[in-house]
Amino acid sequence: MKTVPISRFGKDHWSLLAYVETCCVDSVGNTGRLDPLRMRCNPKRHPMMAVARFGERRWEPTYGTRLRMTRTGKVSQLKTHDDWDCLDDLEAAGLVEVLSLINGFVHMTEDGLKVAHALREHKAKGGVFATFRWPVQHIGQSAGGA
Repeated sequence: MKTVPISRFGKDHWSLLAYVETCCVDSVGNTGRLDPLRMRCNPKRHPMMAVARFGERRWEPTYGTRLRMTRTGKVSQLKTHDDWDCLDDLEAAGLVEVLSLINGFVHMTEDGLKVAHALREHKAKGGVFATFRWPVQHIGQSAGGA
C-alpha cells in the first residue's frame, strides 16, 4: 500500500501522532513505547502485530483510517488501513522514527515535535484532530524558516 501524504492526514493520523508524542514524553529518555492493544490493527495486513490482541481476528471496513475532510465536509476512508499503516505514514512524512515495530519503540523527530506542538495548541483552543491542518511546506525547515 502506498503511503498517505501528510496533506491527506485526518483524525486517525493526528490522534496517533499525539499518542506517539505522549509515549515519548512519558518515557525515560526520548524513546516511547507503543502499547499494541491501543493500536487499531487489521490482522490481514499486520498479522504479527495482531498476535498481541490475543487471537482477535475481526476487522471491519468501518475501522479503516479516516482521511482529511474535504471542503464539502466529506471524509474518505481507507477501509483496510490501520494504525500500523498510519505509523508508516507518519514515518514517511518525517514526523517519527520507528526504532522497533515488534517492541513498539518510537522516537519523535524535530519536525514531529514541531507538528505535535501545533497539534496541542490546536486542541487547547478547542480544535479536534479531524480539523487539524499542517502546512506541508513547513516540514524539513529549521525553526528560522530556512
